[in-house]
Amino acid sequence: MARILVGYDGTDSGKRALERAADEAREHHAPVTVLSVVNLPLDPDEPRNFGTLDDISPGEGQPYGPPAETIDYLREAEEILSAAGVDPDLAWVIGDPGTEIVQYAKRINARTIVVGEHHHGFLSRTFGGDVDGEVQREAGSNVILA
Repeated sequence: MARILVGYDGTDSGKRALERAADEAREHHAPVTVLSVVNLPLDPDEPRNFGTLDDISPGEGQPYGPPAETIDYLREAEEILSAAGVDPDLAWVIGDPGTEIVQYAKRINARTIVVGEHHHGFLSRTFGGDVDGEVQREAGSNVILA
């Protein structure tokens, strides 16, 4: 079955992506997975060589849970898709949004990726803020910009 992966970040373009994913799901009778990516400025899996012992959190070494904002995004996505007659799978990951969307799509064998189209300026493209462009370049599957 042709699974659809939709990247969702709570923005207006993300909501357009959910609507487009719902249309695609109904048209092709395809399951939908909604992915929210938490973009951390530091890699939690890499060793740190700065600060003091006070920099270590009490939960150091324990599994990470999704931030409250990410849970809110996923609940909102579920509500929007459910209202459109689609029962989505929900997932979240930590990392660079463009890279993680592409890797997750490959992991679940998604044939279609739907992401919101953002309008980026020169600095955003230069410093890695062009998620929709990165997904289009790297996906190897059908990419729909909503």
